[in-house]
Amino acid sequence: MASSSSSGEKKASEKANVDSEEATSSEIVLTPGEKVVVGSRLFFWSGVFAFASVCAYYIGKELIPTKMSPNTVFDKATDIIRQNREVQQRFGEAFKTYGRDHGGHREGRRNFIEHTEYVNQDDGTKRTRVRFNLEGPYGQAFVFAEVSKDMPSGEYVYILVQDKRNGAVITVQDNRSSLLAKKLAGGDKDGQDVFSQLLSGGKK
Repeated sequence: MASSSSSGEKKASEKANVDSEEATSSEIVLTPGEKVVVGSRLFFWSGVFAFASVCAYYIGKELIPTKMSPNTVFDKATDIIRQNREVQQRFGEAFKTYGRDHGGHREGRRNFIEHTEYVNQDDGTKRTRVRFNLEGPYGQAFVFAEVSKDMPSGEYVYILVQDKRNGAVITVQDNRSSLLAKKLAGGDKDGQDVFSQLLSGGKK
C-alpha cells in the first residue's frame, strides 16, 4: 500500500516537472517574427540611449565650459586684448568682438566662434585654436588665438590681431618660442632659458 502511494507521488512529481519544463520552454522559445520585434525594440532603445548620452555630453560642455572650450578661449582672449594699448590706439577703446559674421546685424548670428581642436604633433598637447572678429571706431580686425591644455589658465600659445585693411599684425601674446624651448630642454629650467634666448635672437 505504501509502495503504491510512493509510486503515485513519484509519477505526479515527474509530471509536474515535465509540465514546468514545457511551460519554461514555451516562454523562452520565440517565433522568427517575435525575434524581429524584440531585436527592433532593443535597437531602438539602444539608439535612444546613445542619442541621449551625446546630447548630455554637448549640453554639459556648453553649460560647464572648460578653459579649452571655444567660448572660454574667446572670452578670455577678449579680456586680454582690451588691456592692450596698441590695440586700443589702432581700433579705439570702445571696440567689440564677435564670432562668425553672416552679413546680418543681429547679434544672434555672430555667436558661433570658428575653432579647431587638435593634438599638436610636436609635443602631443591638446590645443584649441579660434578665430573671431574685432570691430572698433577706427577699423576692423581678425583675432587669432590658441591655447594648450598644458598651459596655465589665462595663458595663450598666441593672441594675434590682424588689421583687415592692410594685414598688419599686432602681437598681444606669443609663447610659441618658449613652448619650443621647453620641449627642446626636456623640462630642464636652465636649458629652457638658454633655448629661449637662442630662439629669441639673444633677447631677454
